[in-house]
Amino acid sequence: MTSHHARCIFTAAVMAASTWALPSEAACIPQKLPPKPPQDPVARLLAAQPTCPKDAVDFVGALKKDGVRLAPTMVNFVGFHNPGGFFIFEIASREGGPFPIQRGDLVFGHFTDVTDDNRLVSHKSDEDLVIELIAWDPDKQFYNFYELNEGDWFYRGDSKNILDDIRGLHRERAGSAKPFGSHLRCSGCHVNGGLVQKEFAPPHNDWFVRARPLPLDDLKPDAFIKSRLDDLVDADELRALVAASPRRLADSPGYRKVLAEADRSMQERLRPLFCPVELNIESDASPFDDKKPTLRVPSAFFVDPRLASAEISVRRQDYAAALAKLNSRLPDTTPRRSDADHGWLTPVKANSDIVAADALVEQGIVSAEFATAVLAVDFTNPVFSPVRCDLLKLVPDKGGADFVARFQDRLRAAHVPGAAELSDNLRNPAALKDRARAFLQACRDKAANPAAVLGWYRLLAQRRVEVGANEISQNELGRILEDDSGRVVFPVAVTRPKPKADQLKLTTTCDVQ
Repeated sequence: MTSHHARCIFTAAVMAASTWALPSEAACIPQKLPPKPPQDPVARLLAAQPTCPKDAVDFVGALKKDGVRLAPTMVNFVGFHNPGGFFIFEIASREGGPFPIQRGDLVFGHFTDVTDDNRLVSHKSDEDLVIELIAWDPDKQFYNFYELNEGDWFYRGDSKNILDDIRGLHRERAGSAKPFGSHLRCSGCHVNGGLVQKEFAPPHNDWFVRARPLPLDDLKPDAFIKSRLDDLVDADELRALVAASPRRLADSPGYRKVLAEADRSMQERLRPLFCPVELNIESDASPFDDKKPTLRVPSAFFVDPRLASAEISVRRQDYAAALAKLNSRLPDTTPRRSDADHGWLTPVKANSDIVAADALVEQGIVSAEFATAVLAVDFTNPVFSPVRCDLLKLVPDKGGADFVARFQDRLRAAHVPGAAELSDNLRNPAALKDRARAFLQACRDKAANPAAVLGWYRLLAQRRVEVGANEISQNELGRILEDDSGRVVFPVAVTRPKPKADQLKLTTTCDVQ
C-alpha cells in the first residue's frame, strides 16, 4: 500500500523583504516561476541550497542544517484503523538566519510508503508527487503553491490563479464550460485560495492527537520516519494555522485588490455566502469504540452555526440500529468496520467559507441582515442546498448603494425555488434566528425517538453522497475529498436503494421527508 497519490496540503505564510530576488547562480530554482521572482520562503530556502533536494529526507535535512525548526503532525488518508496511508506535515520556524520564519510561516507535506517487508518509509520517486508546499508571498500578499514532482521542483500557481480557476463555480456557464479551470491542481482542495484542514474541529477524526495516537500496528518505521514520529505535535497546532489563513486573506490589501478587480462580479465575492466553496467534517467527540451511552450529533449538521446552535445527543443503541439498518461500512478497513473512528462523521459548512462571508459584512459589501437573510433560505440544509445556491445566479454583477434593491427586483421577477423566500427574508430579517432556534429545539425534543435518529442517519448518508455530487467535487485535476486518489473519509451505506443527492429533506419540525 502506498500513499503517494496527488493530494493538497495545508500551510501558512511568511513575511519577508519584497526586494529580495532569486540569485542567478542559485542551484535550486523551481521550474515554471512567474516573471517576477516570488518572495516566499520556499523559493528563498531552495535558492540557498548547494544542490536541489530530491526527496523529503533531503529537504528536511537541508532545512535543519539551515537552522529551521520543524514540528511534524500526521494524518492517515485511508482511515484511523487502517495503518499505512500516512501523510506527514511539517510546521517550520526559524528565529535567526538570513530571514526569520515565524512558526506557521511555512508548512509542507510529504508521503510515506509501506514496503513488502512491512517497513514504513519515506516516499521516493522520480515518477510522481513527493512533497507539496504553500507559502505566503509578502509582495503579492497571498499564497504560492509548490511541488516536488518527478524529481523536480515546480511553482504551480497562487491564490489569484485559484480565483481564476473557480470563476464559473456555482454560476451560469456558457455551453460546455466547466466549473473549474486548469491553472493548478490544488484548486480542487484549496478552493478559497488558502489553507485547509477538513477535519478542522476536534477530535480530528483521522489525525494524530496526543490523547489518541494513530495506530501503526506491526509497521516498522525506518530511521527517518521514526525521527518524524518521535516529534509529532497535536493536530490542533496545525488547526491554529489553518484557522488564521482565511482571516489573513480577508485582511490582505493585496488579496482584496484581486477580489475587487473590475472584471470580477458580485457573484464571485458572495459565492461563499450562498454556496459551498470548501467543506469541513465534524463528528461526535468520543471515539466510537468507547461505547458511550450517547453520541453527540454536531449542531452544524442541522443548521448553520451563524443562525443557531445547540447540543443534541442520541442514544448509542438507536445510532447502532441505524448503522445496521443501512448496512454501514467503512471502505478498505480490516477487520470490516461499520463506522469511522468517531461517530456521526458529517460534512459541515467550511470555516473558510464562514470567514469569507463574515468579511463581506465587515468590509461593508453587504449587511449582517443581508447575510442572515441568505443563510435562512432552506436553512435546514446548511451546506448543500441547491435552492439557496441557485439564487447566487440572480445576484447582480455590480455592487453599489442600490445593490439590494436591484437584487430584490430580480428575486421578484424570478420564478425559481427560494426567490420569494429570500425576498421575504430581506424585508423581514428580525425573526429568522428565532426560527432557527425553534427548529433546533424541535430536534432536541425528537432525539430520543429511534425513528427520528434513523431518518437523520439516512439524511447523513445522503449528505456524504452530496459531497461528490456537488460542483466543488468537479475539478478534473483533483477532487475536494481526494477520494479519487484513494483517500477514505466517510462510511458508506451498503443498502438498496443507495442514497442519492437531494432526495430527502429535513423539515422545520426536524422530520425527514
